[in-house]
Amino acid sequence: MTSLDLPMNGTYDYRLVALSVVIAVMASYAALDLGGRVTSARGQARYLWLSGGATAMGIGIWSMHYVGMLAFHLPVPTEYDWPTVLLSLLAAIFASAVALFVVSREQMRFFQALLGGVLMGGAIAGMHYIGMAAMRASAMCHYSPLLVSLSVVLAVLISVAALWLAFYFRGETKSWSWQKGASALVMGAAIPVMHYTGMAAASFTPTVSAHENFNHALSISSLGTIGIILVTFMVLGLTLLTSVADRRFSAQAMELEVSELRFRAVFEGAAIGIAITELANGKVLAVNQAYQKMLGCTSEETQLAEIFDQVTHPDDRAKSRQAFERLRAGQQDQVQMENRYVRRDNSEVIVDIDLSVLRNSQGKSKFVLGLATDVTQRRRAEVELQRAKEAAEAASDAKSTFLATMSHEIRTPMNGILGMTELVLDTDLTVEQRENLGLVRLSAESLLSIINDILDFSKIEAGKFELESIPFDLRESLGETMKTLSFRTHQKGLELIYEVQPDVPEALLGDPGRLRQILINLIGNSIKFTEHGEIFVNVTEGSQAPATTFLHFAVKDTGVGIPADKQAKIFEAFSQADGSMARKYGGTGLGLTICARLVEMMGGRIWVESQPGKGSIFHFTAQLGVQDTPSNRAAALQPDQLRDLHVLIVDDNFTNRRVLEGMLLRWGMKPTAVGGGRAALQALEVAKSTGRPFPLVLLDGQMPEMDGFTLADRIKGDPDLVGASIMMLTSAGHLGDATRCRELGISGYLVKPIRQGELLDSICQILQKSPKKSIEPLVTRHSLRENKSRSRVLLAEDNAVNQTLAVRLLEKRGYVVTVAGDGRAALAAVEKEPFDLILMDIQMPEMDGFEATLAIRQREQSTGGHVPIIAMTAHALKGDEERCLSAGMDGYVSKPIRSHELFTAIEGAIARYPDQNASHSQLADSVTSVTESTLSLEELKANL
Repeated sequence: MTSLDLPMNGTYDYRLVALSVVIAVMASYAALDLGGRVTSARGQARYLWLSGGATAMGIGIWSMHYVGMLAFHLPVPTEYDWPTVLLSLLAAIFASAVALFVVSREQMRFFQALLGGVLMGGAIAGMHYIGMAAMRASAMCHYSPLLVSLSVVLAVLISVAALWLAFYFRGETKSWSWQKGASALVMGAAIPVMHYTGMAAASFTPTVSAHENFNHALSISSLGTIGIILVTFMVLGLTLLTSVADRRFSAQAMELEVSELRFRAVFEGAAIGIAITELANGKVLAVNQAYQKMLGCTSEETQLAEIFDQVTHPDDRAKSRQAFERLRAGQQDQVQMENRYVRRDNSEVIVDIDLSVLRNSQGKSKFVLGLATDVTQRRRAEVELQRAKEAAEAASDAKSTFLATMSHEIRTPMNGILGMTELVLDTDLTVEQRENLGLVRLSAESLLSIINDILDFSKIEAGKFELESIPFDLRESLGETMKTLSFRTHQKGLELIYEVQPDVPEALLGDPGRLRQILINLIGNSIKFTEHGEIFVNVTEGSQAPATTFLHFAVKDTGVGIPADKQAKIFEAFSQADGSMARKYGGTGLGLTICARLVEMMGGRIWVESQPGKGSIFHFTAQLGVQDTPSNRAAALQPDQLRDLHVLIVDDNFTNRRVLEGMLLRWGMKPTAVGGGRAALQALEVAKSTGRPFPLVLLDGQMPEMDGFTLADRIKGDPDLVGASIMMLTSAGHLGDATRCRELGISGYLVKPIRQGELLDSICQILQKSPKKSIEPLVTRHSLRENKSRSRVLLAEDNAVNQTLAVRLLEKRGYVVTVAGDGRAALAAVEKEPFDLILMDIQMPEMDGFEATLAIRQREQSTGGHVPIIAMTAHALKGDEERCLSAGMDGYVSKPIRSHELFTAIEGAIARYPDQNASHSQLADSVTSVTESTLSLEELKANL
């Protein structure tokens, strides 16, 4: 082998090798950055970035390749053919252009990446081997096919990876990130691998002949190498700086573009109308589609300055112009108004408009933003709703007027029927006459109850039912309620008992009338469905809070009971436990429904516990107020005088004994209760023998074996027991009872159920009577009332039947009555003489009750004083009572007149104004003015 056949050993300048790697990394980073710039650019700028970026990136790749070749030294001088070098540079630029074009596409699928990698890799491999072909030296270059193929494959793979990385980082808005730097480092290290693999594929052998073409060969000195490197760094640096600057401007432009797109999307997509006009001249700048639809105009028509004025309803134009002028003058920054637009098809649109002033960055008012909402349908719906509301109110008013008229027309004759029936029942009648009149009264009361239920239910359903909050005494109110029901219970032979536990407050605030209505309904049902036994009403306190108490009422009977599956149904309107009950017992099925609604309004609930054949217990709760300063009861004796007083209770009913015992214990007395006459005589004998006789005996009238009158006769027949005062408590009065009481020396006679206050008053009067009188008056409920007052009452009533009824009731009660036929006559009577109270009818000729009340109150402003006025009317609908009270009246009683309701209202009104009464006198210290009279059964019933 000759020396010419021996391969030449080349060496590398590792400084230039390292520098080539650095250049490759910079070129890779520039490629990653340029991908984003080309992608974000649009139009002409895109082509500029593509061409400029490809040139800069190509120079970087070519410089890495050429510096790598300069790092290789042969033992012979080496020159480079510059046209061929230039051709290799063009190959590098082409490879860069392919890369930037591929990565700037919207999507890059695998096939696109592979094709771009083949083109880019092929161009880079071509650049390398064209550069190798540019070498001019006294040596022959030989290539290893395997290594050449490997270098080409590496070039393609590296190109595919570079494309994926550039595509991934093209959306990066930051100029630097660790991920981008690491990717550039990997790419920058991979590209020299391909280059130096291609260099390894070449081997050189010396040759004696010169190269065929050294005409264009150049020798690159160290200074030239440095120049190439510096130019390369300058180009890449300028490229990166330009990219950073462009990125910032592009980010701002993109943000502005996104903001513009967002504004346009909101502006055009808004459901409300939006318009922007210049403040100075009113020029329309923009109107969205929603506003164009409201105006019925095209986009071109809305650009006219006078378009809004043209489509505005003539009646609204002045208002609209004035609003815009206020904005222009700076008087307001915002104006809200409602306008009507008339479109070309003459259809009218109603819009709510909000005009706001927009200012520039210097705070100067420049534009007006108008927001318009189409409220046409809403306004039409409101008009229709208002019409429907007015129609409903008119129908409701018509219904209320009809109910009021029917109520007045029905109650007026009913008042005469019931009142006159009660008056006739107070006279001497045969048994048959009394039974017939009793049926008349019962039928009238049943009819009145139905009328009241229907009216109450109508008011509740209409939402026009309100509760009062007035002071009342629970025990007195409950006692009065029991009295109204006692006659019905006595007719059926039932015991009606009630008990209020001692811890229950007396002075309460609430609606006693509605509370009484609930109890009457529940007790009335118990009476209706109970054939024998007793009805027991119990009141306990569930809980108490400041100024309020939560009371629990229970009405227990021994009636037919209610099946469990029917107990919820009975509280529904027009429902009863069984349809057959309606035929057997009667009733509308509204009573319990009304009770449930009333209880709910009182903040409580109602429920029932029942077993068929064993009876029922109706429970309900109510929240009531507690009076701060309850009024003290006036009694003839002080409480200390009753303390430790021994009292004998004789009653065969255990519940009655327990209730009476509880009342007496509450007053500090010491009761002893026995169940019959023989036990009573034994107790009296024992008390006499121990030196502690009973000063007072409470005696039941109806008892087995020995009734009350027989026991009283036995007591009075024993000289040692004569000193005991006897009070008869009977469930039903009979003819001749008063005479027998006087004959036997019985001091008091009360009909059950007995009110607590009534019993206390009776005991006090009996125990303080003077022993010097030979004949003591019998203390009855009638005498208790008559001892309280002799008041003068003015009755203003135009109906003759009602006049007669009211006069007889009042005079029988002890009142002095003056009758006036209308309001004018009533006013004249007031001017002539003083009255303690006025009963005022509302509907009267000449001058009605309201006008008369107003005239009386105006007169009192100059004369002083205050005469209580109670309305007495057949009107009983929602608002009637409120109208009467607001007109200056002090009370309200609806017709038909119930004597207990009337006298409760009268006594309450007089008690509120004791100093203004002309002839009202307080209860005397000793009751000696009760006149003797024969007490008949009719008198007892009339005074229940």
